[in-house]
Amino acid sequence: MSGREGVGLRAMIRAGGRVLATYTGTVLGLFAVQAVLTGIVWFSFTQVLASEFAHRPVFDDAVGGDLVAIIECLRHAPQAVRAMLWIGLGAVFLWIMCSWFFVGGIYAVVFERPEGKRDTARVFGAGGAGTFFVYLRLAVISFALHVMVIGVLLFGLGAGAARSAAAMSAFDFVAPMAIGLVPGLLLLLIVWTALDYARAELTVRRPTHDDLGAVRALIRGLVFIARRPISLAHNALGWLAFVLVSLGFAWAAHGHAMLGTGGAVALVVIRLGVALLRMAIKVAMLAGQVELTETRPPPPRRVIEPAA
Repeated sequence: MSGREGVGLRAMIRAGGRVLATYTGTVLGLFAVQAVLTGIVWFSFTQVLASEFAHRPVFDDAVGGDLVAIIECLRHAPQAVRAMLWIGLGAVFLWIMCSWFFVGGIYAVVFERPEGKRDTARVFGAGGAGTFFVYLRLAVISFALHVMVIGVLLFGLGAGAARSAAAMSAFDFVAPMAIGLVPGLLLLLIVWTALDYARAELTVRRPTHDDLGAVRALIRGLVFIARRPISLAHNALGWLAFVLVSLGFAWAAHGHAMLGTGGAVALVVIRLGVALLRMAIKVAMLAGQVELTETRPPPPRRVIEPAA
């Protein structure tokens, strides 16, 4: 094992800050790709809605935030709802595939620490391309774990909803369901953290350990986070930062009508800023994971007996 086995949460956070400061251009490039994909999706949504509702006066009220008008519009246009559903599912699937490439590239950049834009682009592209199908196999293998997580979440939500049936206040209604979701969220944190460290090992160790399979990487990831709970704390801290940024945006936007062209532009700028912060948080988390992954012992090599 390397001499850096004392890496803690502070060192992982500092590693994230160093990567953000050193590879700011890479982060901005990833954010630009995300913004373009998001813009395409929203443009598609607006085209579907405009083609279906532009001639209906009630749609003006829906655009203004009238919930009843929104429900009334969507109820009488099931084809528009289906179209937006398929667009949304396609966008999610596309972003998942893109994220595999991006994560592999970021892990490679953080591990190799290239200098200059050309070397950074080369390492990023090679890391993303070299791990894409490995991550795909890992996603297929982890499907059963995600089904288990969904089952625990639904069970907890159902148990909380049963206790909320006799609620006399908003707190009494929300609190039992929030408590019921805790076991599922904890299990989700464990599964996603194990997957993160499996991906990190498959990227960082791949140049010298090509025999490491996705199944073994996932098992090693589960064992590693059990031995190093700091990995769970680091991911939980990243999730918390992500949620706080989102809640901060919701709080700032609540009760402030964004009217006219100026309001629309301001809303777009604020949302882009929130998306950039989320991207920076994700990159910083990946950098911290590499910092901790480098303290891990290399996976054992498989000895292949020569054919008789």
